[in-house]
Amino acid sequence: MMVDVPRYAQIFNTLTKRMQAGQYAVDMWLPTESELCDEFKASRFTVREALRRLVEQGMVQRRQGAGSVVVSTMPLARYVHSLSSLSDLFQFALDTHYDMLSTGQVMLDARLAEDVGVSAGERWHLVEGLRSHEKGGKAICYVHSYIAPRATPYVRDLKRCVGPFYAYLANQTGEDILEVRQDIFGAAMNSKIASHLKCNADTSATCAFRRYITLKGTLIASYNWHVAEQFHYRMKMSRAI
Repeated sequence: MMVDVPRYAQIFNTLTKRMQAGQYAVDMWLPTESELCDEFKASRFTVREALRRLVEQGMVQRRQGAGSVVVSTMPLARYVHSLSSLSDLFQFALDTHYDMLSTGQVMLDARLAEDVGVSAGERWHLVEGLRSHEKGGKAICYVHSYIAPRATPYVRDLKRCVGPFYAYLANQTGEDILEVRQDIFGAAMNSKIASHLKCNADTSATCAFRRYITLKGTLIASYNWHVAEQFHYRMKMSRAI
């Protein structure tokens, strides 16, 4: 389906002006897709494209089953990843494009094993991939995904997976994800990662390392490498009542 570029651009610009004028302030919900379709006399596809652009600009966060909430009234020059729950990670996977680059098995050395939370010497599956805003678009991050040996029967089908790996593997293994532990740190990326992210080797990177844990331990662990100056991580926390 072809996107009516002038139309989605008009909707994008109108919503942006409303946010900057205070009509839609930070933490306010935008009208629903149906309401926007009616107001602008546009297709749902065109409205979704306008909303996707707002997400890409770091102004709006889309929440599955809830709608679109304003997180900034000004476009941001770098990619903003907002996270407050597993559903946000799920939506992130749906709103972006993933290209699987390679699969294989590796033996975890002491450092990797400590990160993953298992014993050194275990053989885990390693899936490497590149995530971008859209197919053929600018890369957001390079991903190393380490998958537990007990999920071996399902690894080869990950290339057809729609949505995040953790959700697919949890469903196939019957293991519920009980918690996600995340560490964010800075490091110099290696030449392979730098090549895929179109930057120089030893460029400063921000890495988000996540462990998805079930009753049986870590099911999948991923290193998500971003160019540091192009990435901003946002987390919202509320006071317990």
